[in-house]
Amino acid sequence: MELEVNLQPKLIHRIIIAAGFLLAACSYAQNQKLEAVDSLLGIRETKEASQVLKEIDSAKLNLAQNAEYYYLFAKLENLENNADSGFEHFLIARKKFRALDSLDKVASINLQIIPILTSSKNKDLDPQPYMDEYLNYARQQDDPALLAKAYMQLGSIFINTDVEKTIQYYRNAIRENKKTGDSLMNAKIHHNLGVAYGEMTREKDSAMHHYEIALAEYKKRDLTDYISYIYNNKASVYKQQKEYDSAIFYYKKAEAIAPKEYKKENKRLLYDHMATAYELKGDFSNAYKYLKLRNIYSDSIQQSEQNKAMLDIQTKYEVEKKENENLRLKQNRIWLLAALAVLILVLVIGFLAYKNMRSKKKIAEKDFEVQKQKLDKVLKQQELAGIDAMIEGQEKERQRIANDLHDNLGSLLATLKLHFQNMKIRKDRLKEEEDRIMQQTDEILDEAYQQVRNIAHTKNAGVPAQEGLLPAVKNFASKVSASNKLIIEVEDSGMDERLENSLEILIFRIIQELITNVIKHAEASEATIHLTHYGDAINILVEDNGKGFVEEELKPKEGMGIYSIQKRVEHRGGTVDVESIPGKGASVVINMPIS
Repeated sequence: MELEVNLQPKLIHRIIIAAGFLLAACSYAQNQKLEAVDSLLGIRETKEASQVLKEIDSAKLNLAQNAEYYYLFAKLENLENNADSGFEHFLIARKKFRALDSLDKVASINLQIIPILTSSKNKDLDPQPYMDEYLNYARQQDDPALLAKAYMQLGSIFINTDVEKTIQYYRNAIRENKKTGDSLMNAKIHHNLGVAYGEMTREKDSAMHHYEIALAEYKKRDLTDYISYIYNNKASVYKQQKEYDSAIFYYKKAEAIAPKEYKKENKRLLYDHMATAYELKGDFSNAYKYLKLRNIYSDSIQQSEQNKAMLDIQTKYEVEKKENENLRLKQNRIWLLAALAVLILVLVIGFLAYKNMRSKKKIAEKDFEVQKQKLDKVLKQQELAGIDAMIEGQEKERQRIANDLHDNLGSLLATLKLHFQNMKIRKDRLKEEEDRIMQQTDEILDEAYQQVRNIAHTKNAGVPAQEGLLPAVKNFASKVSASNKLIIEVEDSGMDERLENSLEILIFRIIQELITNVIKHAEASEATIHLTHYGDAINILVEDNGKGFVEEELKPKEGMGIYSIQKRVEHRGGTVDVESIPGKGASVVINMPIS
């Protein structure tokens, strides 16, 4: 059971990786095809682009790829002179890109819709909303390239109604385009300016000037379709000026160039213009010749449109059939994904149940540990309370004995001494032997009295209730140093003010115990006691130059040993650090809060 549970996360991980890999592979393959179509359309290879588009399974596309699919389909229709179909697909792609918040793509589609709506076939459709949206986007982006395209399209909208406004928009486009340095865009704007001047004004020289600027760039890039358009436009200017030979010359130059886009429509228009030029010249033979060619292309276009209508019907049928098949496949995939999702859900639930069980077990173990720690803490507190009670009892006993010795036995011996002194006054009455005995007795009494005082002082030694901690420590160090066996130096910092009495007693007893340990075990000749008061804490450092010890061998002992000192200091929120190197002495560092 444990092995099965441990395999669940790995299995889930592998399933997710496999699903992700399949989706990524499928998405990558579709992206490659879409990019291929875009490249083919860029070089006007519409037939090859159409073939690749047919190979794409739209049911396998994600949202972004689906939007790109309709966008490329619209571009293909537009290049094949199927403006109505192209417009419909542009609208679909525009809606899908807007849902994806791809505003740059929406703007690009708006820009391509505008020429469709400004053509003679679509006079009833208003391009202005698309133009306004594109212009707003360009201004928000503060992009001169986008603004240049916007102004050029605005000029195209007004070319038949307000030529002055058109020319102004084209000049704005030139101004913005200069910021980008796009020479091809510059040529296209000048081309449009030439059309505006050549077809809508009498300024034919201006038209020719702008045509020459555009033609130079087109030739540099070998853009044959655009070169043929310039020749057509220049021929139109000459025809308006009744220079028919020049017009026919440029029409023939355009005829010599095989168009890559709008092939039949471009040929039909070219032959129509040539027939008109020959007719105006009076050359009716050639006029009839080109009129027949025009009619051939017109019939071809009409037949193509009829064929296209039939093809559209067939395509719609195939598309519907394909969509039904895609729907069936999609439903199968949905069932498969649903089954996979259920499997993953079961695995996840099992994994979560296992984790929940483990978590509960850990929580129970943690609760047990917490309860154990609480019990240990209570026992330690009781132990420390016992030590405190013992120390407090010892302090009280010391004080009681000292007081009893001083007050009772001391006064009694003092009274006895007075009696003997009184007897000494009358020593002339006593015999010589008695005098000697009395002298010895007096000395014994003095010695006994002094010993009582010493005992009382010793029993009460170190209680700094009157003098304070620092003087008591210095006095203690002085008495120990008087033996010349252990010299103790006391150093202090910030000890100007008294501490709370119980804390002073605790610190003093700790120092006494540490020095006692040095005397008993360290074989030291020197020791130092450092007392430092900083902020809300006090630091005690006791170090010696004795033989030291191995720290790991330091065992807890009862009473006031190192272990007991550690417990009492920890009880007050402090720390005890013991450091020793055999042969180099030892040091004990204690830090305790004052409050």
